[in-house]
Amino acid sequence: MQLITKEELAELIFENKEGMYRLAYTIVENDADAQDAVGDAIVKTFGNIQRLRKKTSAKSWLMQILVNSAHDIVRKRSKWIIVEKQLEDTAVTEAFESDEMLPIVMELKEEFREVIILYYYEEFSVGEISKMLKIPTGTVKSRLARGRDKLSTIL
Repeated sequence: MQLITKEELAELIFENKEGMYRLAYTIVENDADAQDAVGDAIVKTFGNIQRLRKKTSAKSWLMQILVNSAHDIVRKRSKWIIVEKQLEDTAVTEAFESDEMLPIVMELKEEFREVIILYYYEEFSVGEISKMLKIPTGTVKSRLARGRDKLSTIL
């Protein structure tokens, strides 16, 4: 078993930097996150150099660390999207609780206005609205989403 030196690892990284970036970019789909993933992978690789068992598997080990770093970035990004969506939904709900929104809601097409009023003002669930209007729950959800989008463009 032959261990890799820090100099050999640095050379390996230098030789594969374009390939590392391309691989990271295919996972994270933007330049800044791809660069972050490569940077994170390099730091982790040097920090764990003693764990590498064989010098011959150094490249695959490096690439696996890169893939894991890129996936971590995607996971963190998706958590932020969920939090932003929850905050947005909370703000929409609070806006509907005031009667100031009603005149604006009344400007929507009937199909959107109907589900918005039933959901936010009358506080029916998506399932209950689905049964009332005899439409699938997916349709109720999409009409709610489109109605919210139209309201945000009006505001």
